[in-house]
Amino acid sequence: MQSPADPWLALTDTDGGTVGWQFRQPGLAPRAVPFGLVAVVATVSVLVPDGGVESWPMYLSSVALLCACAGAFLLPWWRMPAWTPLLVPLLYAGSVLELILASGVASGVGLVLLVPLIWSVLFHRPWESACVVVTVVAVQTASSAVQGAPGGVIGRRVVLWSALSVLIAVAAHGLRARVRGSSAANAALQAEVRELSLARERDRIAADLRESVVRRIFDAGLNLHSTAAMIGEGPAHTRLMRGVAELDGVIQALRESVFDLGDGAERSDPEEH
Repeated sequence: MQSPADPWLALTDTDGGTVGWQFRQPGLAPRAVPFGLVAVVATVSVLVPDGGVESWPMYLSSVALLCACAGAFLLPWWRMPAWTPLLVPLLYAGSVLELILASGVASGVGLVLLVPLIWSVLFHRPWESACVVVTVVAVQTASSAVQGAPGGVIGRRVVLWSALSVLIAVAAHGLRARVRGSSAANAALQAEVRELSLARERDRIAADLRESVVRRIFDAGLNLHSTAAMIGEGPAHTRLMRGVAELDGVIQALRESVFDLGDGAERSDPEEH
């Protein structure tokens, strides 16, 4: 089973159990740092010599949206509505749009649109991924239209980006479903193995009790009963018979404790469930 700090927790859980878990501990650094590095590299790359920033207002707008995405990790997500985590990949898609418009379609930064798409298919629910797919295609269409690309080029980009985005989303969510199914089957198998182990342990202890402890206590009880019959009625006889009754109770309690082992083991290890 994967630990809670595993960056690929989303492969076994669609929402992590809490709102905004994608931007919170545990496992935040390995989950978010790779995506953040790609975003920073893409933003800085247009500043290198011959990169060419055609519109500084748009470039600064892109940086501002990127900073807003980074600030999402500081929000009190436990107070936010369940749909608000979707805004983060949408904001980054908007940042990429501004970056494309600021640097030109020939800059090659349009490929960075895959970042919010991959983030959403790994760490969001299917309907949220669908929203990001639509946003990615819309960003490609808008950037191409603003920069005056021919209609045929725009149409080809829309078709190709739609196909690629849908393929990534369907494949990733299908993988997540299969992993969740495998994890559930593995958990059921582990539970069955524990039950079999407990049953085997109960049988072993029961056999030991029959062969040693219970038999010896039973023999002691028979001896006391015989002694009580030999001394006849009286206070001593009464006390001996009371001792025989207590030994019978001990035997019964030992036998019942064998069948309580399973419940005791479950109570002692609640994290197994």
